[in-house]
Amino acid sequence: MGFCRKHTSQSGFTLIELIVVITLLGIISLVTVGFITSTMQGYADLTRRDQLSSAVRVAIERMAREIRNALPNSIRVNSDGNCLEFIPSLAASRYISVPLSASSARSSVVSVPFAVEPPQGRIAVYPIDTNNGDEPTRTSNPIYDLDSWSIISPMMSASSVLAAESGTVDVMLSAVHAFPTDSPSLRYFIVDEPVSFCVVGTDLYRFQGVTASNYSYAIDQPDGATLLSSLSEPQAALLASDIVSPVGSASFKYSDATLLRNGIVLFDLFVQDQQLSVSDPTQESIRIQFEVQVKNVP
Repeated sequence: MGFCRKHTSQSGFTLIELIVVITLLGIISLVTVGFITSTMQGYADLTRRDQLSSAVRVAIERMAREIRNALPNSIRVNSDGNCLEFIPSLAASRYISVPLSASSARSSVVSVPFAVEPPQGRIAVYPIDTNNGDEPTRTSNPIYDLDSWSIISPMMSASSVLAAESGTVDVMLSAVHAFPTDSPSLRYFIVDEPVSFCVVGTDLYRFQGVTASNYSYAIDQPDGATLLSSLSEPQAALLASDIVSPVGSASFKYSDATLLRNGIVLFDLFVQDQQLSVSDPTQESIRIQFEVQVKNVP
């Protein structure tokens, strides 16, 4: 009696094939992980940069809006370029006449009436850097030099805005005052106390002037460190942090207006995370430059 044997064939992978497959899977895994890692790192870097510069962008937008309404020719930058000062303009209109001689204790500006009562402030007429007046002892008159013969008047009286039957408004001043000259376009401004934007250390501040305080009109421009040490909130307000000033770079620059263009203010700010060391590989600086045109004319 014979027996039959059934042979079965078995198939599989050779060692070389397994090694090739493992190697290919490893390469694919490395490429995939690298792609995912670089994508996540790029997103993290973008988020970090956005957080670093977002506060400065908001501060720049605020500064730009205020500077656009500055009294013409009132912008000035200190020698270090870290402090910019200007005079805010609250309103503007045209007048019929202004006092050009200090002969009345109730000097007035007569103008077309406003739709609503104008804000209380000072009156500025023909704000140019230097006015030559008729007064013999007066040779020049800087905008920030306030006296009885200056471009900017004393404060308006609290009850000085009187509507006349003729349709005009008489604006009474709180003290005797005369303006150096008429405005060629019979234009005047109502202005507030000065405002300064200054970089102090690694912080950007806004300083608001207040009458009879440590910060008001002054011929010499105050610096940020002095204002910070003498003022408190709300006169001193922090706008942004992590500001650095590289050597040879000014945070603020101003180009005077010419016959071909308006005055231009340039913000040139560097932002750097102060919680990271300089040697940290994630440390980087972001440079933000922004130009603002001062469109008002005297």
